[in-house]
Amino acid sequence: MSAESLAVVTHAAQVPRVSIIIPAYRGDSRLIELAKRVLADPYPAKELVIVLDEPLASVAQQLAELQGCKLLISPVRMGKVRALNRALKESKGDILILLDDDVLIEDEGFISKIANSMKRYDLADIKKVIVGDSLLAKLVYIEYVAVNFASKLMAKYAGRTLAINGAAFAIKREVLEKLGGFPATLTEDFDLGLKCFISGCSFTYIEETHVLNFPPDSWGEWLKQRKRWAVGVADWLRRNFHAILTAVVAAPHIIIPSLLLLVPSIATFALTLALYNFSVYKALLLALLLLASAVSQVIPVATALTVNVQLLYLVTTTPLLVALAVFALWHAAASRSLGLRSRVLYYPLYLFVYQTLWLVILLAGFFRVIVFRKTSVDDWVV
Repeated sequence: MSAESLAVVTHAAQVPRVSIIIPAYRGDSRLIELAKRVLADPYPAKELVIVLDEPLASVAQQLAELQGCKLLISPVRMGKVRALNRALKESKGDILILLDDDVLIEDEGFISKIANSMKRYDLADIKKVIVGDSLLAKLVYIEYVAVNFASKLMAKYAGRTLAINGAAFAIKREVLEKLGGFPATLTEDFDLGLKCFISGCSFTYIEETHVLNFPPDSWGEWLKQRKRWAVGVADWLRRNFHAILTAVVAAPHIIIPSLLLLVPSIATFALTLALYNFSVYKALLLALLLLASAVSQVIPVATALTVNVQLLYLVTTTPLLVALAVFALWHAAASRSLGLRSRVLYYPLYLFVYQTLWLVILLAGFFRVIVFRKTSVDDWVV
């Protein structure tokens, strides 16, 4: 054995073993590219495990040809959770890095930076950067700034997290096995995060490296995704209400601001409900305008009422404008803290349209789960 080979083997023996696990359904060119980039990472003690449900023949063939890729194929769709638990049994790493098949890595030191961070922690969220030039991508980018910052806040001030974003995270094998593996739910990542929280697992947010995260290709795909998320979150809250409430009571100064940053439409919706309805004033104004067309003496009264209505609407609008200003400043600060772009020009559209749509979907999901007791979603296998 050459001195260089001996040095590599020695180094590999000194660093923790890392398994990179990627569950996928059918697969595409992005999955193949992700696999190639993981295998090209210079970390010496790594293994790549891909669990592929109902694979496209061309994708399965290309992955099988990659040296160092452990490919587990299921001819029928077993679902994400079963795929993850199968990979858990087949993998050997002390540290597990879980990646969705719609992300990419671009940092050559990706694995080593995560392994180094995991020396002191049980669970870690990995920074996610949304890529794309479409309007949808820009709006999701703003949203993921909030997702990242909320995770950073939980890590810094609580040292634990209620939920984890499953697109990219790391966990120690011994911790995951002690918790019984991945729970068979729609939101296995949220449930795993909560289990870790209750068990007192230490948590960190890794921003020394990142993954590139691709948003849905269309608004239709986004809607399908969010409907699934809404049902999953509602079911998660229903099943774990007391545990979540206990956590909120224990750390309201962290969890409530994080929630408002993640879903600011909660605040704007509450403000809208609290504002007065001026339908009586508008009806009276219309009547006075009609009367003023025949009786000129009514014009001053109609004018005064018009000014009054305009002032009332101005007062009504002011809280929403203040909410926008506060959100914009808060979001800009979060972006700077994370080293991400602040897409301030899109904030009004994000806050008043995108977030409102997301809130409506969330509320619909809550009604579906809590009122109608339905937790099934289309085109998804747990």
